[in-house]
Amino acid sequence: MGKKVLIVEDDMIISMVNKRYIESLGFKVVQSVRNGPDAIEAAKNHSPDVILMDIRIDGEMDGITAMEEIRKFSNAGVIYLTGNSEPATKARAEQTNMLAFYAKPVSLDDIKDVLDKLGC
Repeated sequence: MGKKVLIVEDDMIISMVNKRYIESLGFKVVQSVRNGPDAIEAAKNHSPDVILMDIRIDGEMDGITAMEEIRKFSNAGVIYLTGNSEPATKARAEQTNMLAFYAKPVSLDDIKDVLDKLGC
């Protein structure tokens, strides 16, 4: 079985496309969620190896804040996908020991390259 991936994305179409693509690479998508509290809970329940994290997600908590909470109990790699590529946002994301930071629209090949480098 491939490495476990958690998808955090509030756009259902993007979430479905990402899920299908990641599974086609041989990974197991353990869950897809739309908000920070669900992301934290899913990370606790599934211990993913990698988290595909949108930054602007449903609710008051953004993806970076959710990842800061997940970092308290998990060393999962995180790949940020965002429509917000402002330097301040990227600087916040870097504090969570991210693997990569991509502005949308994201090339699925970019995601594959990061996962390949992990030896996933």
